[in-house]
Amino acid sequence: MKKLLLFLTLLVKAIMVQADDYPYLTFETNDGKMVSVGIQSDNLSMTFTSTTLNVGNQKTFNLKDLKRMYFSTYDHTTGIQEVNADDVTVYGYYDLQGRPVKQPLKGIYIIKTSKGNKKVFVK
Repeated sequence: MKKLLLFLTLLVKAIMVQADDYPYLTFETNDGKMVSVGIQSDNLSMTFTSTTLNVGNQKTFNLKDLKRMYFSTYDHTTGIQEVNADDVTVYGYYDLQGRPVKQPLKGIYIIKTSKGNKKVFVK
């Protein structure tokens, strides 16, 4: 019994020593995105709610979307972010002569949006 307790104590200490060698805590989601959080600061905290994991003031993850979490030697953040098209309102489509078009087919068109005008080529 004492040997087992000693073995478990040494194992926990070995894991703690190894974790100090890794400057990042990396989170991988079910869709393959990877986000790393630096753990150099002493005030890094993780809090759980019923559905989310909050890592300090840096990141919030939905628990059902997390695949795994591990220590790493470099930043695995992919830089790929979701694009939200909800904040752009399309006011209309116009041909190059300025005439309104209901739906662009083939050709070059001007799209008037809340973020400005864009020229697009539709194949």
